[in-house]
Amino acid sequence: MHALTMARKLWGALGITWLAILLLMGWMNWQNRQTIQQERQDTLRHMVSAAQHQLAALSEQVKRGDLSIDQAQARGREAIASIRFGDGDYLFAFDPAMRILVHPVFERGTDMSDYQDSGGNMIFHMLMDVVRRQGNGFVTYHTTRAGGEEELPKLTYMDVYAPWDWYIGTGVYLDDIDTAFHASLLRSLVILLVIGVPMTLLMGWIIRDTTRRLGGDPAYAARVVRYIADGDLTRTTQLAADDRDSLLFHINRMRESLLDTIRAILHSADDVNSAVLEIRGGNDELATRTEQQAASLAETASSMEQITATVKQNADHADHARRLAGDTEDRARAGRGAMEQVIELMQAITQSARQMSSIVDTIDGIAFQTNILALNASVEAARAGEQGRGFAVVASEVRNLASRSADAAREIKALIEGAHAQVAQGSRQVQDTGDIIASMSHDMTQLNTLISEISTASTEQSHGIGQVNQAVTQMDQMTQQNASLVQESSRASEKLATLSKVMRERASRFTVAD
Repeated sequence: MHALTMARKLWGALGITWLAILLLMGWMNWQNRQTIQQERQDTLRHMVSAAQHQLAALSEQVKRGDLSIDQAQARGREAIASIRFGDGDYLFAFDPAMRILVHPVFERGTDMSDYQDSGGNMIFHMLMDVVRRQGNGFVTYHTTRAGGEEELPKLTYMDVYAPWDWYIGTGVYLDDIDTAFHASLLRSLVILLVIGVPMTLLMGWIIRDTTRRLGGDPAYAARVVRYIADGDLTRTTQLAADDRDSLLFHINRMRESLLDTIRAILHSADDVNSAVLEIRGGNDELATRTEQQAASLAETASSMEQITATVKQNADHADHARRLAGDTEDRARAGRGAMEQVIELMQAITQSARQMSSIVDTIDGIAFQTNILALNASVEAARAGEQGRGFAVVASEVRNLASRSADAAREIKALIEGAHAQVAQGSRQVQDTGDIIASMSHDMTQLNTLISEISTASTEQSHGIGQVNQAVTQMDQMTQQNASLVQESSRASEKLATLSKVMRERASRFTVAD
């Protein structure tokens, strides 16, 4: 039975249904026949009982003395003979000697002890035996209808009226029951064919359509689904060449789709596992680098604090230098004014030296003229002789004085010229010094400006370094947070690795081709 396909099972079930319907129909018609026969038996009992009641009434009259026994039995025979029912059915009676008392065919007194049917059955012996064994009962035998030649089955009911020892019976032919049974059976068969044939055709179409929609036997489909449920995706599904819309076709599509999905999951699990290993290694390296960065940032923060203090000190020094530069600039400006006065004095001294040189020239000229005059006086004294000897001495002395005055004037002139040269050189040096002091004043002004800018820049640098220090502190905090995040990422990567392992273990229960 397990080797049968669903279509064969359905066709077998349809055949069994047909057989069951036929058996049910036959049983129902047989039950109907039995019901008719039971009704006939009840009718036979009723008719015999009615005859017995009439005989009992006649017996009461005999007891009362209204009738003699002969009169009562004669009336009883008439009463039995007058009873008719059905299609000419009648009652009959015979005595213990099997002689006819009442019968529409046989005459009264006819000995029926040797009467038998076509099968050799002694009919009246059978009728008497059933009464003697059971008190009453039914006997079936074959006999001919009145005026007929064909022997037909007949059912006879026999009972006895004990007071008179009369065996009373009646019977019916069973051929009409069989005819009605066959007619009912034929009618049921026709109805069954009228209803059953279209239903059978419909069931056949349903079976073929169901088989086509399934694409194969349900047992095979269940086996394919069981393979898929067990994780074996390598078994191919046997389909018809033109099958594109059956259950098995879509199950095979599901298997192929699931096969591709599981392959992708396995490959993805491998990729995820590799990525997780890389992430884990990267997290470990990142954790190490983060720790190193945190240590470096701590050192940087400490260095930045020192730099901040140094820059602040430099800013203070720059501010102090700015103030000193301002003071120096003021002093340089005052020195420049003093040098301008010195220059003016040197120019006045130079002018005085020029005037002294002019005076010395004048003195030199006077000495030269005096020398000439002394020379002339000597000449005149020489001419005067003795009278002019004293004047000659005076002239000689004057000439000596003039010569000495000329020498002194020349020396003074040389000294004045030397002093003039020195004054000129000093004036030039003073001028140069004034220029240098002016340049220094200008440079000090620029230096003061630069120092002011340096002081401002140092202040801004101190502020900026403070912000950098704050940023480094925030970076240190963020680095600590990053370290925590790296640890969480490491835990997440480990969890992801576990999930990847679980996913691969769950996906590995499916068997796929390499």
